[in-house]
Amino acid sequence: MQKTIYHTIAKILLLLTLLVQVLLPTLTHAESGQALSISPPVIELKGDPGQVVTASIKITNVSNGDLLIKNQVNDFGAKGENGDPNIIFDYTKETSYSLQSWVQAPPPFILASKQSKVVQFPITIPSNGEPGGHYAVFRFTGQAPELEETGVAISASLGSLVLLRVSGDIAEKASLVDYYSASPAFEKSSFFETGPISFVQRIRNDGNTHIRPTGTIEIKDIFGRTSGTLRVNGEPGNQQDSPRSILPQSIRKFQETLSTKWMFGRYTADMKLTYGNANVPLESSIVFWVIPYKLILLVIALILITFFLFRFIFRKYNAHIIKLAQKAQTEQPSHTAKHASSKVHATAQGKHPHPAKKPPKK
Repeated sequence: MQKTIYHTIAKILLLLTLLVQVLLPTLTHAESGQALSISPPVIELKGDPGQVVTASIKITNVSNGDLLIKNQVNDFGAKGENGDPNIIFDYTKETSYSLQSWVQAPPPFILASKQSKVVQFPITIPSNGEPGGHYAVFRFTGQAPELEETGVAISASLGSLVLLRVSGDIAEKASLVDYYSASPAFEKSSFFETGPISFVQRIRNDGNTHIRPTGTIEIKDIFGRTSGTLRVNGEPGNQQDSPRSILPQSIRKFQETLSTKWMFGRYTADMKLTYGNANVPLESSIVFWVIPYKLILLVIALILITFFLFRFIFRKYNAHIIKLAQKAQTEQPSHTAKHASSKVHATAQGKHPHPAKKPPKK
């Protein structure tokens, strides 16, 4: 029985060993196939109907082996309100903002280890191309060349977002869906105990091309003094914090936080944004309150406790003084009666308590 168990365990271990030896090279190649880097992550282009524009993307093989680089172009739209791209893999679902059918993708190529290559994507804008924004993601995958025919390796893709603006009847229009103050977790509220205070804007792009609303929020107290200024959607010209785009017919949410902790009273938050080539203004103002009610209740409780404590001590002190006074009054009549008794006793014995003074001699 024991020998049978030992043989079974030995077979299982042998099978696992063979499985690891078979899969390990595949896993290694699959990992190396994902070792790519591309730049830039976002490309913005402008063109006229009938014109050919080019998107240039630099791709680098950061793995230790050669890679077979393939590319694919897909349209994308907005996914939710956080700015995430929604890649459209179905080529039959073209919209008025599609771009992938205009792109001529280059053929696959081999990229040596640690080498880079700039890949050109010609984009032919039709003569009847619809004015406004058109959007696609240019994706790249890499895998070891020897795995091309096996189809075993699964490689993750990296992509650059391409935003093309076709000239013509361009409509740049935005509307403010919502603007409110919130907790640090971005839960909507207009009453707070303490800071920090967050702010949320939901902006809808009602036009036919992407826009980048940007500006500031100025927070002032009840006396008109500035408590803080926040940037909304980055700052133009700052590559580390460049404004983000809102795609046509979509809503995007922006969030900021004022880190000040100690605040008190009524505050206003004046938002002033601009967007588009004409710097169209988008403004709004909200009011919020900061009342540290727990701290106020604690201070009131301490004041009441102190008041009643002093009142108790004062009453005790008064009672003590009154008691001493009453005791003194009680003892004084007793002393007077004793003195009078002494006088009576002396008179009864024929003695004058106080000898009469002799008249002065003439």
